[in-house]
Amino acid sequence: MVPDNLLIPTDDDFDRFEERLLHTLEAQRVQRRSRHRAVAATATALLLAGVGGTAWITLATPELRSLSAYCYAEASTDSTFTQVGSPTDQIDGDGTVTPLAPVVDPAAAAVENCASVWAIDFFGTGTSGLSTVPSGGGETPAPASPDLQACLRPDGVYAVFPVGSDNVNAGDPDAFCAAVGLQPPFTP
Repeated sequence: MVPDNLLIPTDDDFDRFEERLLHTLEAQRVQRRSRHRAVAATATALLLAGVGGTAWITLATPELRSLSAYCYAEASTDSTFTQVGSPTDQIDGDGTVTPLAPVVDPAAAAVENCASVWAIDFFGTGTSGLSTVPSGGGETPAPASPDLQACLRPDGVYAVFPVGSDNVNAGDPDAFCAAVGLQPPFTP
């Protein structure tokens, strides 16, 4: 037998139960969405940090470090650049391949390679190393290339920049490289 003093929920009670239940479900949904966003953001940050760190720390191969250089158009790593390299072998006219002597001073080789880039006016600055004279049939030196400074990139490859006489760090390789955010060249 059922006691007579039991309270039977009214319509208002059902409305409050429904409102509390819907509020609880909404709060759980918001918490779950926030948790999913936090996990996704953390995973994305870790992925980007891993990829960026790997790309930043990864060194170039020894051959690339000693035989290659990045030649920049201006004294800034944000400027236009091209990559040049030194050959490892010489091919004679009869097809014989002769290995060249190893590069002893990669910084000097980088400056020499980039001087060639400046000599042909690759960046279009109007200062090429040679200009053709139509009437004489020979070549005469044009305005000299700018002074060039090698700095060491994080991947171990040299970067070479033009250093104008107006640059405050023109005579100090350490200060110049620090100003462009790189290491000074390593001298063997």
